[in-house]
Amino acid sequence: MQTLSEPRNLESGVDSFLTSIPAGYYTIASVEELKSLLKKSQPMLVDVREPSEYQSGHIPNAINIPLRTLSHNLNQIYRDRPVVLYCSSGYRSAMGVMTLHLLGYENVQGFPPSFAAWKNAKEAMTYGRSKTIASR
Repeated sequence: MQTLSEPRNLESGVDSFLTSIPAGYYTIASVEELKSLLKKSQPMLVDVREPSEYQSGHIPNAINIPLRTLSHNLNQIYRDRPVVLYCSSGYRSAMGVMTLHLLGYENVQGFPPSFAAWKNAKEAMTYGRSKTIASR
């Protein structure tokens, strides 16, 4: 039986957890920081945009798992090495990072500067649909 205090305990527990996360813990804050991580630890780079967006240009070596299919493709996401999610503006990647953390993935970070910052920095891009995973 649920008591009146349970929702408040859940709410305060979630609030306590969220406020204990250090600022920037789940994010890669700049293009330079992402480039350094790509060289140093070779993370799995996941583009969570739609396939048509991915095909029009993406960060080299990124695979495409659209946000709407993320939970159906967990078997494609590594647990034993860093994973970086990005999208066009940072919104979808933030949702993806939150989703994966709630599902127990502690190795996931987002790149909120997003593909827009990568493109504006005139970094290398790849075109086409070579690595799209879009079930359901």
